[in-house]
Amino acid sequence: MNNKKTSLAPVAKMSPQEDFGKCLANAEGWMQMIQERLQASDNVQGPKAALEDRLKETEVILTEEPEGRLQLDTVLVKAESLLQNSNDDEKHEILKSLKQIKTMWEDTQINMVHCHSRIEWVLLHWSEYLKAREDYFFWLMNIKQKLAPDLESQLGLKEKKLQLSHHTILLSNILNQAALLERLIQESGSLFAKTEDETFSEAAQLKLKADHEALEIKAKKKVEILEAIVQEHQQYMDNLEKFQNWLHSMKEKYNNCNACKNSKDHMEGSLRELKELSDAVSSKEGELNNLQAQAKAVIHNTSPMGAEHITRDLEELWSDWDNLRLKCKQDQGPLELGLHSVLEFQSRAELLEKEVAELQDRLRGLDVQPSDENELETAWRKCLIARSSILAEEPKVEEFQRKLKELRRFSQNDERLSDKVLNVIQEYNRVKGQIVKRYSQFGVRLRCSFQELLRVFQQWRSSTRDLLHQSLDTKDRVLIRTYLQNIEDHLAHSNQLKAQLDRFQGLEGVLNSIYSKEQTVAFESELREAVQQRKFLTDDLLQRRRELQVNCQDPADHKLLLKKFEEWLKTENWKLTKILAAKSPRNSREIKNRKRGLKVLQSHVPHGQKMSEELISAEFTGMSEEEKQLEDLRYRWILYKTKLEEAGELSIQGEDEVDEFRKKTSGKICHYLSRACCAALPLQLLLLLLLLLAFLLPLIEEQDSCSVVNNFARSFYLTLRYQGPPPT
Repeated sequence: MNNKKTSLAPVAKMSPQEDFGKCLANAEGWMQMIQERLQASDNVQGPKAALEDRLKETEVILTEEPEGRLQLDTVLVKAESLLQNSNDDEKHEILKSLKQIKTMWEDTQINMVHCHSRIEWVLLHWSEYLKAREDYFFWLMNIKQKLAPDLESQLGLKEKKLQLSHHTILLSNILNQAALLERLIQESGSLFAKTEDETFSEAAQLKLKADHEALEIKAKKKVEILEAIVQEHQQYMDNLEKFQNWLHSMKEKYNNCNACKNSKDHMEGSLRELKELSDAVSSKEGELNNLQAQAKAVIHNTSPMGAEHITRDLEELWSDWDNLRLKCKQDQGPLELGLHSVLEFQSRAELLEKEVAELQDRLRGLDVQPSDENELETAWRKCLIARSSILAEEPKVEEFQRKLKELRRFSQNDERLSDKVLNVIQEYNRVKGQIVKRYSQFGVRLRCSFQELLRVFQQWRSSTRDLLHQSLDTKDRVLIRTYLQNIEDHLAHSNQLKAQLDRFQGLEGVLNSIYSKEQTVAFESELREAVQQRKFLTDDLLQRRRELQVNCQDPADHKLLLKKFEEWLKTENWKLTKILAAKSPRNSREIKNRKRGLKVLQSHVPHGQKMSEELISAEFTGMSEEEKQLEDLRYRWILYKTKLEEAGELSIQGEDEVDEFRKKTSGKICHYLSRACCAALPLQLLLLLLLLLAFLLPLIEEQDSCSVVNNFARSFYLTLRYQGPPPT
């Protein structure tokens, strides 16, 4: 074993100046290397694959930017350490080197980004162009496929117009795509200038433009051919329609000649018109031949089925024209031979027309309106009368049919008389059907109406029994009032049912005419039972209401109701006084305005009567002050109703007088009558005032006086709750 020690030579330590210089040289070398690589890649010419490789290289270079920044940072650190121990000259050199290296780094960064962006932008431009060109090629192939087939013959003018519209749209689409093609050519030239790639050469651009122009020429040619075909067919159809319209007008003239040739006054004119019509029809043969020639040209560009339609329509036109021409010639002979029979025909026709008009008037007089549900018996009697009348006319209608048949054998040309006879027969059958239908449905409607009434009554009866069977063992006024309100509702419904039942009780005569004896007996039995049950249940409701009203009374409610009625009565009385105090009306307008105001007040009376009855039903015992006030309100209420009724009668009387004067006199006399009516009104108001004073006289006596109890005002109501000495 060798124990000889090996001595290592010490490594010379670099000075700060040398260390800074080395780092600076490394950074400059790296940046120079990057610049060389960028210069090798900074080129956009060549094929797309080469540009893509250069783009990848620039992307790699961009990823190496952190290494360059690290070297720059190392130089900056070394420089900072060196600057602390250097003199001014050395510092100047160091700072100069730093400025140069920073500038070089900024240039390197800018070149890295610019080189990458320039190549990337060209490739993006290239891709967008390829996408647009691909879309254009797809559209171009689609249009070529649509224009490739030859033009097919169509069925008719409508289909030809649709075919023309389709190819016009294709041509418009081609013309619209020209702008896109120009854009593609411009982009192609721009890319060729940058890349010099042969795919963007001028030859490729011209090829694109030539294909588009060829497609446009082909589409225009087809559109021109189709326009000529459609124009030819349209002209033929216009001429055909023109001839058909002319032929139709000639047929109408021919029919008009036939319609009036049975009239003696128009016989010679009809013959002359027929001859002129025959000459006009014969002169149109040349136009038909021209249509025939046009049809052959149109058929050449029409499908076989369409050609069959054209041929058939033209043959029908020839046939119609020839038939009209023959009829015009043939009808001249019979028209001359029929002159001698016109007078006899006209005489018989006029008689039949007169009889038809008389029957028409009688039919108008028959009542065929729907019956009034409120007057069933009256409507039924009208129905019986109308049925008898319509059946009595049936022999006359049969005679009309016989006479019309004879006249038709005599002459087939009097359409107006035939229409009148047929219309009156149709009207007769219609009126007869309505009356018979009303007659047959009357009983059904009556039975249905009664059954509906029975159903409603049974519902009311069931709910009323349930209401009466309810146990109300409580002193709660709210519950009692609710119960009383239910009783009031049932009583109101009972009044409605009574009116309906009374209405059916008055139809005994009608029942005998509709139903058999057994059906009538059953009907009346059900009706009597319903009437009796309604009366019994209503009496029970009234009894129950009287029993519960005492428990439901509340002094506060009574005072409120009393005050409410008093205020309402004051308002209504003020309105009436205002109407009566107004100037006496002198014309129909003022009378109508006054009558309208009184009618409005009359419509408020039921509301006041209801409040009055509520006060009577809510009256308390032992409340002398309120009883006295209630009696006063009763009296004022009766007086108000009396004044309102008399004012209404005076208004009607005044209106009748004005109408009478208007019929008999004029101007000044009507004026004097108006003044007389105005003078009479204060006298009537004075009489009403005296009557009011007469009513008020008994009120000055004591409350428990017999004269107060039996005064005129109290005699209007039953004194069921009188507390005091018995009246004399």
